[in-house]
Amino acid sequence: MCGAIYNVTDFPLLEPILDMAGYSESEIEKVLGKKECRPTDSVLAMVPTREGPRLMPATWWLKLDKRTLKPDTRWATFNCRSDHILTSKLHTIPPKSFRSVVVANGFFEWQPVYSGGRLFTDLTEAEQAKPPKPIRKQRYLVHTPGQLMLLGALCKHWLDEAGEPKVSTGIITLPPHPRFLDVHHKSFPLVLKPEELEDWLNPKVEHSAFEALFGVTDVRVEVEAQAVNDGDFSALDTEPFVLRPVG
Repeated sequence: MCGAIYNVTDFPLLEPILDMAGYSESEIEKVLGKKECRPTDSVLAMVPTREGPRLMPATWWLKLDKRTLKPDTRWATFNCRSDHILTSKLHTIPPKSFRSVVVANGFFEWQPVYSGGRLFTDLTEAEQAKPPKPIRKQRYLVHTPGQLMLLGALCKHWLDEAGEPKVSTGIITLPPHPRFLDVHHKSFPLVLKPEELEDWLNPKVEHSAFEALFGVTDVRVEVEAQAVNDGDFSALDTEPFVLRPVG
């Protein structure tokens, strides 16, 4: 995770968070044109700046080539493992990593289907350790219908040759959710609550203050996982399954 982002496509949908950050409407509209964002694309991110949080485009790939400011694809840094945040040199070497938020309508994952129609939890223990090649994959949309999804992320600030600011970001991934294993058995993203954003986006608060979040295996907000068509993302005629927070 994340394989792809289900993007926000209409400016009015952002109204719940517009009073939390500065923004340029023209900048934001450049990102809203795509329904699906893949790694290395521009995504919509809320990032800390000297003037306070700002909503702006960010390259979905945390580590950029310092010379070209293009994604440094020698390392896959579109996702950031939560158990590496406090120890990885990637987050302390210049430019250092700050906490950010990727704003989306949801995200996509592709459920592997193995021979005999088996899913991941149907595999033997040995097969789960080294899964066989799937015979097909089914796209799933994971979202909270009617609400924005606030994905916890890290970002880096860069300056191009003209001195213009550029931001890169990587989405934080947690250990896998037990009920999500059949869709994606490796990880689940960190989803933030609106009331957490002020502290999350405060660069004076150390990453270690959020250490408890980095090991969470339960969902933090209710989400719905729906099988969808690959082409237009329309829902298939199957019941979605819902993941709810415990308690």
